[in-house]
Amino acid sequence: MSASTDTRTNMGEEEFITIIGGDAEEIGQVFRDQGLAAKDFTIVHRIGRHRIAMAPGQDDMNALVGALLGGRLVAATYTRRAR
Repeated sequence: MSASTDTRTNMGEEEFITIIGGDAEEIGQVFRDQGLAAKDFTIVHRIGRHRIAMAPGQDDMNALVGALLGGRLVAATYTRRAR
């Protein structure tokens, strides 16, 4: 799975990265591969099952979102505090 590595919108703001995968092992591997601990990212909450809901007007995305990983979506969000 993948995660964005450039999440800053403005300097000095808190940054977030959400890693999506099929299980906690995949998510942990992406975290390690991208060196996020060395970049001061920490987990916001435990890794677990997630459901994604689309904002109004995004109906064409609902089928795609529902099909992600066959409905077995696991995710974790990490943050880096403002510097």
